[in-house]
Amino acid sequence: MNYQFPREDLTGLIAPDDTDIRALVQAYEQDEDFDPYHFKPAGDISRSFISGKEMSRFIMGPVGGGKTVSCVFARVVAATLMPPCKDGWIRDRFVVVRTSFRDAERTVLNSWKQWFPRTYPGSSWSGGNDRPATHVLRWRLPNGLKVEAETIFLGIGDQSIEDILRGLEISGGWMNEADTLASNVLRYIEQRTGRYPKKEDLADPDAKRMRTVLGDYNAPDMDNWTYEQLVENPAPHRRLYRQPSGRSPNAENLSRLEPDYYQKIIEAEPDWYVRRFVDNQYGYSREGLPVYRSFDQDRHIAAKKLDPVEGLPLLIGLDAALHPAAIFGQPMPNGQIRILDELVPGAGVGAARFAEMILDLLDRRYQMIADIRAWADPASQYGADREGGEQAWLDTMQVELKMPILIPANGSNELGLRLGAVEKELTHFIDGETPRLLVSPHCKLLNRGFMSGYRFKKLSGGSEQFALQPEKNDYSHPHDGLQYLVLGYRGRPSVVGQDRRQRQAAARKAKGGAKRTFDPHKYA
Repeated sequence: MNYQFPREDLTGLIAPDDTDIRALVQAYEQDEDFDPYHFKPAGDISRSFISGKEMSRFIMGPVGGGKTVSCVFARVVAATLMPPCKDGWIRDRFVVVRTSFRDAERTVLNSWKQWFPRTYPGSSWSGGNDRPATHVLRWRLPNGLKVEAETIFLGIGDQSIEDILRGLEISGGWMNEADTLASNVLRYIEQRTGRYPKKEDLADPDAKRMRTVLGDYNAPDMDNWTYEQLVENPAPHRRLYRQPSGRSPNAENLSRLEPDYYQKIIEAEPDWYVRRFVDNQYGYSREGLPVYRSFDQDRHIAAKKLDPVEGLPLLIGLDAALHPAAIFGQPMPNGQIRILDELVPGAGVGAARFAEMILDLLDRRYQMIADIRAWADPASQYGADREGGEQAWLDTMQVELKMPILIPANGSNELGLRLGAVEKELTHFIDGETPRLLVSPHCKLLNRGFMSGYRFKKLSGGSEQFALQPEKNDYSHPHDGLQYLVLGYRGRPSVVGQDRRQRQAAARKAKGGAKRTFDPHKYA
């Protein structure tokens, strides 16, 4: 393979339509049965992933999105970026890791061999048949340097990743179907990279050896380690490249699929499967049904942390009792509500201490805001022995914060009203595109709650029956606070008016002969 992949971009990966492949074959003694010169990345995301500069980069996409092939060529590109050794050879060593070698043989190894068969010119093959396999590719670059790229295919099986990698010096690694691997696999692969070739073997001992870790996977459940390490808290040297939905106008790899490929999946598979394997959305837990299924990660979570805007009011929604929570937001001039912060200290924090924590956050983030409006759980105004001088939770908060705290919806704590208030924000868009509710990505509990944690718990018995009220858990408290914020700011008439229209539409549909069914997960 006498071709050097470009270091700055991938334009060289795509040959013009009139490229004479036979001439390239003749000039570079290339096996004409394999044509790397006409490889086209699956799309813009795949192209960026292959040419990415981050040490550890992952590509997540729908089934059929071309993720594995993108990793194949990203691995080849990585070899060309290594500094040459004293003898003029460029050398690198990669490990490809799967849960078991048998899994590797039927998946990633088959994909690899479609591009680089065992008999590939200039290569050598060893191993296989339920044991690690090694494929060494060799080719000459136009500048005369020769490349030796060693790729070792491994299966973890019953061993630990520490045992498998112990003593192995590598240039990089590829975590195939990374979500199925343990979270510590990434850590140990990163630790072993950058050790091959040895510095003393380099023509320039001070040259930087390229360290590369690749990974591919379909969108898993949000409880998977990839969400925390690649979405919520990615290290500076790690990046997730996320492909569009399979039914998006920008879907990748469609030219290599049948025209109805994704439509057949959508028609045949349940919602949770389509969400993950077609729409490329992190899935929700199987333990229950998300309360807000209209929540869209791509539209309702901001691309970067949201900061307060001076001159606009600050809205606070407070949930009381043993697990207090506070949600902070601002109404924008275009009608959008932006959620900027969450404060969820955990169980056992009393009203006075919670007020101190709120004041501290106000001093750090909102000192420029003069207009602050707060709403609290209606139950927070009860439970005190007033004759004995005891203050209710709400009373304590008002004294400590030195501000009035209102009760939304004239004191109503009706669940349907609260859920309807937030649901309306999620389903309505300003100018058809801008979401009415936008949440800062660092509000982790709130976002995880939207995606999966705030849910109707699945009832026992094996049937698809769910509880009528959201489960009380770590996610329900901040979501209660959000409901009080939205309902308090929008007002009961706004939500009830929408509710009335929904009921009228349902009644008209029923008169037309449609069967009416009760769904506790839809506010109506």
